[in-house]
Amino acid sequence: MRQGQTDVSVLTSIYRDRAVERGGLRLLFSDRELFGSFTAGSYVMRNDFIAKHPKTAKKFVEAVGKAIEWSKTTPREQVLDRFRKVIAKRKRNEDASVVSYWRSYGVSDPRGRIQPKEFQVWIDWMLRTGELRPGQLELARVYTNELNP
Repeated sequence: MRQGQTDVSVLTSIYRDRAVERGGLRLLFSDRELFGSFTAGSYVMRNDFIAKHPKTAKKFVEAVGKAIEWSKTTPREQVLDRFRKVIAKRKRNEDASVVSYWRSYGVSDPRGRIQPKEFQVWIDWMLRTGELRPGQLELARVYTNELNP
């Protein structure tokens, strides 16, 4: 875009925020403006892993839910400080400057609970584009909240 080779680009998260911060670009719309508040991503576990390690799977989901709630109820600067400490402790030569762009985990419901609409929007889109045939994918097979206390 900055070299004039394209007029519009899709940028998300840190990439969008950094590009807009540098100037010369403007945000046309955001996914939140299009879809409202929603969860933008999920963790995935294979069914055989859950069957083999049910306690571990449940504990993982519970811990992620607690982390999400902690991040929502803790002052932003404290959350960012915690992230910086984790990065420093790992000693992986990571760029901690990106932490300042963090806004949230992008999870709208308490403890990461998944709502049907969060997957249905993508199923509907894949039906419209022909990537899925009607009835090919059942929503109930895509996600579960069973492990989420």
